[in-house]
Amino acid sequence: MHKAFYASGFLYHLRTQQILLYQPHPKNNIPSTWSMMSGSGHKKEDAQKAFQRIIYKLLRIKINPKRTYPVYDCFHDALQATRYVLYAEVGSVKNFRSSKKGTLSWFTFKQTTKLSFSDETKQDIIVSERVVKAQARSNEPKILSTLGILQSTKGAEVAMLQK
Repeated sequence: MHKAFYASGFLYHLRTQQILLYQPHPKNNIPSTWSMMSGSGHKKEDAQKAFQRIIYKLLRIKINPKRTYPVYDCFHDALQATRYVLYAEVGSVKNFRSSKKGTLSWFTFKQTTKLSFSDETKQDIIVSERVVKAQARSNEPKILSTLGILQSTKGAEVAMLQK
């Protein structure tokens, strides 16, 4: 039997450190809150594949599975399903036009503190920021190596690699 699950998340642009969020258009003059892109998982899908499908359906872009990272998962009482939070790194910041359903916009984590979110989404953003920063720290040695910089084991000296 297929266990129901729900996947949500955002796109992350490393160079500008911005995340892409979604805001549905207000209904009945009631302001809407910002949220992450989300949807239900299908049979024979894992959370990552569901997130890729959801992003493709909403934005018509394919995200790299190797650049998609889990944030956390939890059981969602209202949905009666496991909810997975993920993010995917993208190489460029693409501006998306507003649709009949809502608006997409890029924000830094600092800018998100001024946005209106549900309590759940606010928590997701806070945890996601920590995970993104931890991922960036774990990638630093790879980035430094790519740039030709090697730190000594003592961490006191920095030397350029000879080519």
